This record gives sequence, structure tokens and C-alpha cells, in this order.
Amino acid sequence: MGSLFKELEAREAAARVRVEEFEVELDAVSAKLGLARLRLARETVAEVRAELTPQTSAVTVDAAGRRLRESGWPRRMRGPSGRSSGC
Repeated sequence: MGSLFKELEAREAAARVRVEEFEVELDAVSAKLGLARLRLARETVAEVRAELTPQTSAVTVDAAGRRLRESGWPRRMRGPSGRSSGC
């Protein structure tokens, strides 16, 4: 029986080591995802600001090159009720 308990303890110790390694790896991946989210947020803000800049207007075109809409300054945002928010 003694060797059985020793084997179980060895397996438990090995599992603990693997869990610790996974936790370190998870922390690294989480940090990378956090950076990716910040980068994406920054890019999105830059795109929105570019669309709202008074000197330029953003034109959206479809695959055939047809103009779909033009946005420029000022742009009013509409809420869920359909009313202008006054922005």
C-alpha cells in the first residue's frame, strides 16, 4: 500500500506543477488579449473620429463602387426611440 500512496502523491505533485504552468501561460495570454482589445479600441476611436472630422467626409461605397452614404459634420446620433440625442 505504501507504494500506491507514493505513486498518488507523485501524480498529484506533477498535476500541481502542470496547473502552475498553465496559470502562468493563462496570465500571458490574458495580457496579450488585453493589449489586443486596447489596440482595437484605439483603432475604432480613430476611425470614428475620422468620420466626424469637419474637414473630411466619409463616403461608403458598395462592391460595385456605388456611393451608399456620406457622413460629415455635424452628425446627429439617434437613440432607440429614433429621436436625435442632440450631439
